[in-house]
Amino acid sequence: SELRLKQEMVLGIGGWRLLNALGIHPQVCHLNEGHAAFAILERAYSYMKDTGLSFDVALTVTRAGNLFTTHTAVAAGFDRFSPELIDQYLGNYAEQKLGITCTQLLALGRKDPGNDSEKFNMAYLAIRGSGAVNGVSRLHGEVSRHLFEPLFPKWPADEVPVGYITNGVHMP
Repeated sequence: SELRLKQEMVLGIGGWRLLNALGIHPQVCHLNEGHAAFAILERAYSYMKDTGLSFDVALTVTRAGNLFTTHTAVAAGFDRFSPELIDQYLGNYAEQKLGITCTQLLALGRKDPGNDSEKFNMAYLAIRGSGAVNGVSRLHGEVSRHLFEPLFPKWPADEVPVGYITNGVHMP
């Protein structure tokens, strides 16, 4: 779990920093599965540095340029990390860079933001930080709507905002 969290921090946070260091400033960030979801945080932080705005505003603004494609068809397939591990590795980052508490960071990756014992779910972070979410086929979109339904209480299952794009070649 610890090694996996470190890998996902390097992929998401480090990946976004590398793009910036190379002078690459994408308009759209496509998160292909939740493994790189920490890029959402670093993208918001970059926007905060550029504008002086708060994390909440930066997340709202940058969310429109993030797209999350899920390939996982079972809830057990999503990476989850203990609150203690998130605090150990991202607590200072949340407070010193993002200007939020670790509790606020953990809330982005939980079904129930107030449940202190709930693990941090990378797919939930990806959903909360993305302007669009899709599965990889019509059936997978339907399955994913049911998987993510807990994040959208009181919404009818068929209106949970998860679309689909069928994998394959798309000719004009």
